[in-house]
Amino acid sequence: MSPHSARLRPFPGSLTIEHEAGGRRVLYLAGDVDSAAVAEYERGQGRLPVVVDVIDAGAVSFLASAGLAVMVRCAEAAAPDGRRPVLRAASGPVERLLRAAGMESYFPRPGTTPPDAVDQASRGGG
Repeated sequence: MSPHSARLRPFPGSLTIEHEAGGRRVLYLAGDVDSAAVAEYERGQGRLPVVVDVIDAGAVSFLASAGLAVMVRCAEAAAPDGRRPVLRAASGPVERLLRAAGMESYFPRPGTTPPDAVDQASRGGG
């Protein structure tokens, strides 16, 4: 057996899809969400984006670009339905990466109007 075939310790970060009351699907991110954590998530979930209603990244201690990419793919998967997942919680590291990437407003926050809805309303389409 290869020494690399079995994981010796759990990954310090995780991504999971949970189902909440009311049928909401939530992408939870926690800990150090790096490329290894994303690879583990994709082994279980697959590489296809999942449509979620909510993203909860309040327990993230580090967010790599691979983790941000999962968040963006989930948002893009919901776009054909004219919606975007709400970013319910975001830790400091998540906020810093969103700011550095110029994506602070990409994910609507609870109680805010999504940017696409504002754009549609201003064009008379909402």
